[in-house]
This record gives sequence, structure tokens and C-alpha cells, in this order.
Amino acid sequence: MKNWHKILKFTLLQAVKGSKFVISTIVVGIVVLVAAAVTNIFVSGAFDKGSEVKDLTYVCVINETGLTIDNETFIKKHQEKYPMLQIKELADVTAEKAASNEAFLGETPEKSLVLNISEDEDTCNLTVYIPDMSSISVGDSEDFAEDYSQMVKNAKIKSLGASENEVNMAVSDIRIDQVKAQEADESEENFLLSYMTSMIVIMLIYFLVIFYGQSIGQIVSMEKTSKLMEYMLTLTGPSGIIFGKVTAIFCEAVSQLVIWALCGISGVLISNAFILNLTGKQGKNIMALLAEVLPEGGASHNFALLLVLTVIAMLAAFLFYCFVSALFASFAATAEDLTQTNGLTMMSMLAGFLVSLYVPLFTDNSKIGMIIIRLIPFTAAFSLPGDVISAKIGIVEFLLYLALLLFFTVMLAILTGRVYKNRLFKRGTKGIFGEILSAITGKETSKEEETSEEDKKAKASVNFENYDNAKKTYTIVGFALLALILGANVLGGLVGNVIANMTAVGRHIGLSDVYEDKTFLTIYNIVSMYLVAVPLCTITMKLSNDSISKVKGTISKNQYIRLMFIIFPITYALSYLSINLASAISGGTAENPIINNFLSDKNIPAMIMVSVLAPIFEELVFRKLIIDRTRRYGELVAILYSSLAFGLFHCNLYQVFYAFAIGLILGYVYVKSGNIILPIIMHMIVNTSSSVWSQLAPTSYQYFVYVMIVLGIGSIIYTLIKRDIKLEHVQNEMPSKELSAIAFTNTGTILFCIVCFFLMIYSLFAPMLLK
Repeated sequence: MKNWHKILKFTLLQAVKGSKFVISTIVVGIVVLVAAAVTNIFVSGAFDKGSEVKDLTYVCVINETGLTIDNETFIKKHQEKYPMLQIKELADVTAEKAASNEAFLGETPEKSLVLNISEDEDTCNLTVYIPDMSSISVGDSEDFAEDYSQMVKNAKIKSLGASENEVNMAVSDIRIDQVKAQEADESEENFLLSYMTSMIVIMLIYFLVIFYGQSIGQIVSMEKTSKLMEYMLTLTGPSGIIFGKVTAIFCEAVSQLVIWALCGISGVLISNAFILNLTGKQGKNIMALLAEVLPEGGASHNFALLLVLTVIAMLAAFLFYCFVSALFASFAATAEDLTQTNGLTMMSMLAGFLVSLYVPLFTDNSKIGMIIIRLIPFTAAFSLPGDVISAKIGIVEFLLYLALLLFFTVMLAILTGRVYKNRLFKRGTKGIFGEILSAITGKETSKEEETSEEDKKAKASVNFENYDNAKKTYTIVGFALLALILGANVLGGLVGNVIANMTAVGRHIGLSDVYEDKTFLTIYNIVSMYLVAVPLCTITMKLSNDSISKVKGTISKNQYIRLMFIIFPITYALSYLSINLASAISGGTAENPIINNFLSDKNIPAMIMVSVLAPIFEELVFRKLIIDRTRRYGELVAILYSSLAFGLFHCNLYQVFYAFAIGLILGYVYVKSGNIILPIIMHMIVNTSSSVWSQLAPTSYQYFVYVMIVLGIGSIIYTLIKRDIKLEHVQNEMPSKELSAIAFTNTGTILFCIVCFFLMIYSLFAPMLLK
């Protein structure tokens, strides 16, 4: 995609110089400025006709802390501000009841407040209840609470000396809340505020995408058949064109949003000056109000941080749907085509919007439902900004989900480039989804009749059918491996959670106790991996519908035994490297999950799983299923591919290197012998000795290690001298360089590698994060 930045610059300059950009920026900016100013004025209470603070005549105090508060001193000190004030402490009554009953509010309930003073482990809380019949405004009640909080602080200082807890409570901050009496019993208030905040963010994204999606559709489709396209093709390829165009529209949108945000801030500042001149004091502004409605416990209590994270999430969501719009617009060549593709874009946005809106409602904000909509990019684009602004997720969760959304955006950009390339000089929208699927799986679309005779001659020497079949096979194998890893960690996790809950109920123990049981962990892994993930992987591989090249060959007993010996010194050396590397990266906090989670305390079921089940199922998947489908295109690349997949599949730094090396040897044995039993036996011997024997009889195992290292090194030297490790060329074998590009750079394999790397990093730092 060289020179894509030139396309970006050219497209961006065209857009910002147009009258549409200038007019829309000015008109919307004025509207935002006026709306922000008017909203801020009304929020501040500048035109509030309620009672002034000096008219406050009666305050009912419910003191739940045991502190002695000098109310008479407060009345004398603030005589000028509250000339008619009376303060009375009540016992054996709740603040909610006092605020809703006139009998507790003195002779002038319309000029009264109720204060509730309570404490918890960290803070002393002063909550102001405004009775239904009171005309005291929220701002005035907050002013009084601020004044009264000083008396509470003085009382806290006098209470020092009794115990450490009381000292901590005395020096802690006071948190002030205002509660309307009719809202005191509403336990779902925070949920409603969170939901409304998320709704507003979702609507903003939806209309933002609709507004700019039209521009993307026009700029992608209208120039496909223009003379300007010939100039662009001299600068870069179709992928560079699409990337530059979409990024230009994104930059245009961001520039307008920044201008409009500045207009909104200007409106708030202007209105603040107006309020100060009108009332003589600075009222509560709209930013403070927005910060107050955010629930606690999220990424941060700092509203500025929440706002920044929300803006980042909204921009990521907007960028994703920009490429969605570009993907569909790539099929349009006329105005009629563009109308159809814009409809598809709006349908996809509407579907994502509705799912992200109604899933939390219908599932009562269930954890599983929320995770699902945050994982799917079409819904995550709408839910993630709302979740962070309403503090539903922490900052670590937010960064993980944001990274996942950006990853899907990059994948979509690559897919859009492929589709745009295939459709560059085509017309019509027939077969849109078929071509998208072909681009995902890597299968080449049919060429147009306009293909020149020169191009046909240049491609005649290449076996395109074999190339397409190889690309399709390796892509589906990659997706099958992705299904394996996700099936074990996601679907298997859900099944394991059900088993854990059933076990907890049946044995009358806590769920955490179940997950600490090593026998349960063993059963959990057996179910998730061998009953869920492996069948899912097998079914996915069947989708290739490709002929299986069954391996038929021979391997001598001498060579087989030598390869068995060679495994051990390689395993020990790479294992030592992995341990030191993991310790260096994690600062010494990394732990080997196999030893710590399963094989400690001589867990017999885990030993059976590691020494018997794992070798059988792993060899069937990584040798039998993969090599049978890929060997026909080249044995060397098939072995390398299965070995790399086998190493990454373990998802931890302790095993990835030596698992890759073992995979090379086991793959070679299977290719040469054609008998899956032979690598299974080798795998069982390696696992049993390193994971079981080392736990049951560590002393004798040490002697075994020394013997195998000597025999292994001798076997390596003998093999290097004899040079009898050879692979056969198969019929229609592709060049290794070209086949490697197909095998390791297809969509399925890349996704599998990314997920494995993510899990590997997580396993490396999880012990440190959980401490």
C-alpha cells in the first residue's frame, strides 16, 4: 500500500475545500455552541425561582455516627447566611421517613432539609434529603451541606484517640450526596443513569456513522470508473486507494468533531460568564452534572479520564463502521448501486445498534451477554463507548476490548482492499456476500471477460487451481485451529462454569473452592478440550471438502529410535531457555501452568490426561488432520505449519519452543511412516517422563535425564553424519516460498496466531496481576 498517504492527502484536501464541509462545520458549530450555552444556563439554576439559602429555616439531622456535633456554634457562626435557621437532631427515625413526613420538618416544611450522617470503613458520608414539599434547590442544599461538613470534620477531630478505626474515619474525606425524597427507595437509580448515558453515546455513534457513511460511499464508488482512477492507480494499488480514501474521511470527521467540541466548550464558558453576572455566583455547570451521574466503581472516578476513554472508544467504533461502509460501497459503480449498498450499511449498523441496545435489557445485564456483545465488533462498536462512560468496565477490560475492536478494524480494512481490488472495474451488486466470503477464505474470484490476452499468457504458466486449493485448505485449517483454541477457552469455559456451579450446589461448597480443586480442573480441561474444542475443530476442517492425501511411507527402526532420543536434549535445552526467558520478561512472577495447576500434589487424573489423552488427541489434530490435508502441496511446509500450530496451541512461553521442535520430529515421523500410532507413542513417552515420572520419582528421573541427553546428543551427531533425514517431492508440489506465504499469511492462521499470542501474554503476566 505504498503512497496511500498521497491518496489520503489528495482526498482530504478535496473534502475540506468543498462547500459542504465549510457550511456543515459552521452551521453545526453554531448549533452546538447555542445548545451548550442554553443547557448550561438551565442546569446552573440561574433562573430557579426556589427559596434562597437565607430562607432555610429548619434542618433535621439524623446522626448515625455517634459523633457529637455542636449545632449551636454552627447557627451562631452562620447567623448572617441563615438568620432563621433551627437544627434539631432526631433519633430512632430514618432520613427517608423524616424527609417524607411533615411532622418531622418543623413549622415550615417548605423551607426545610434533612441531613443524614453515616460512616463506613473508609469515609464519613453526609447525605442531603430534599423533602417533596421543600422549595430549597439542589444547589442551595449543596451550599448548606458544604458549610455543615466543617462541623462534622471538627467533631471527627474531637473523637480521635479511641481506636485506629475511629482515627481513620476521623481523618477521612466527607462525601456529599443530594437525594430527592421520592428517589430514596429507588435501588435501580444508578442502573437507570448508566443506561441513559450509554443510550446517548450509542445514538451519537449511530448518527455519526450515518452522516459520514454517505460520504464514504460516494467517494469510494463514484471515482471507480472516472479518469481520476487512472491517476490514482499510478500512485498505488487498489488497497492503498481504499485505505487512503477511508482514512481521509475519518480525518475529516475528526477535524469537524474537534471544531464542534471547541464550540461546545465555548458555549459553556460564555454561559458561565453570563450566569456569574446574573446571579453573582458561579452555579453548577453541565460538566459537573455529567460527572455526578456517573456510577462508581468503573475505570476511574475522574470524569476527565472517563471522557478521554469514551472519545477514544467512539473514534475506534466510528473507524470500524467507516470500513463497513467502504466494504459495501466497493460494489457500487452507479447511483442506483450506491443506494443499495448504503442500505446494506445502514442495515448492518441498525442490527448492531439494536443488539447492543436490547441484549442488556433482555438478559438483565448478565455477564455472559455483555461479554458477547463486547466481543462482536458490530455490537462492540456501540456498546464499548457507553460502557466506559458509565463505568461498567474497568480500564484493563476496556483496553482489551478496544484492542480487539481495532484488530477487527484492521482485518476489515484488509478485506475491503481485497474486495475493492476484485470489483475495481466491475459493475452491479450481484453476488456481494459471495465475493466477501471468497475474500475472507482467500479464494480468488472469477476474472472478467475483459482480461487482456497479455495477462492470460502471463498467468498460463501458473497452476491457479492448485494455488486456490492450497489457499482455501490452509485458510480453513487456520480457522479450524482458531475454533480449537476458542472452543477450549470460550465454549469450554462456559460448559466448565456450568459443571462448576452444579458441583458447588451438589457438594454444598463455594464456587471458588470448586475452582481450587485440582481434580475438577482436570475434568474441566478434559471436557473443554477433548469433548468441545477438538470436535469443533474437526467439523471445521471438514468444510474444506478437499481430497485428503493419505500418507504412505516407511521409516526404519534405527531412524525411529534415533529421533526418539533426539527429542530429549532438544526439549531440555529449549525448556531451560523458556524458563529463563519467561522469568526475565515477567520479573520472576511467571508460573508454569502445567506443573502448578495440574501435576502438583501427584494429581493422578491430571497425570492420566497429560500422559494418555493429550498425546492421542493432539497427534490426531496436529499430525493426522492437518498434514493429511496439506501434504499434497508440499511436505516441508506441511510439517512446519503443523509444528508451529502445535507450539502456539500450548499458549504459554514454557512450552512453545520445545513443543515446536517436538512437532517437527513428530511430523517427520508421521510423513515418513504414514502411521499415526508411531508419533502418538513418542508423544506419550515424552509426556510421561517429563510430567509424570518427574513428579512421582524425581531422583530416578534425574538419572534418566542424564542418560537421554547423552543418547540424544550421540543420535544428533550420527544423524548429521549419515544425512538420512529426507522428504519426498509430491505430485503438483508448490514452491516452498510461495506455499509458505499462503500457509502463514491467510486470515484463519493469522487470527489463530493472534489469539494464541494474547493467551500466552496473559498467562505470563496473570500471576503478577492477580497478586
